[in-house]
Amino acid sequence: MPGASSLLSSLPLGLIMFGGTVFALLRRKWTRKGAARDFPSLGRELGLAYSAPRYDGGVGTLAGSYADREVRIDPDDQRLIKVRFRGAPRVDLRSYQHTAAAPFDMVTVYAQDRDFDRYFKTRYATQAIARQILAARPLGRFVEPFQGAQARQIQSLTVTSDGVVCRFDYMPAEALRELLPACAALADLIEPAAGTAVSEPPASEPPASAPPPAGSPAQHG
Repeated sequence: MPGASSLLSSLPLGLIMFGGTVFALLRRKWTRKGAARDFPSLGRELGLAYSAPRYDGGVGTLAGSYADREVRIDPDDQRLIKVRFRGAPRVDLRSYQHTAAAPFDMVTVYAQDRDFDRYFKTRYATQAIARQILAARPLGRFVEPFQGAQARQIQSLTVTSDGVVCRFDYMPAEALRELLPACAALADLIEPAAGTAVSEPPASEPPASAPPPAGSPAQHG
């Protein structure tokens, strides 16, 4: 529409930016109202227990077991999906760059998969878990859902010993239907099945590929 384009071009930039901010706030408010309305039925659909919000304007929370894992969904205070591990696998994958050095018992995971490596800017794991990740190629399928239609709402995605956590700016109900299964799939990638243990070196020892400490008998022998 040439007329609309001409009208927009004649408006001050500050007014256009203000209008965009107002629209984003209104959209978030509408989305939140829709989520509050749909959340109880969404909980039944996913097999999760719904808890009413603690304050006016809240959506509530969902918790329970999904894909044989403990999950919690909080769109109000923490704005996250959390899928817990059964154990505490030594892994640290983050969608942002973590400035801390790799822990002594972890190595950098080079997946050699462009989509996976680009999405997880921090990629540490024990050698056994790193081998397990590489064995699941192609790995891009595990991050594809987080780069799709819901990508704008996602703040960060982390996979640590505590579980898989996807944080949101705001959380529309449709994001849960798509991203909860994706979070569970990532959990299965790291911790494949109940009772399946990954062989790891003891926590007090460095990984097998690490050089022996300075002054050790291995260096003097």
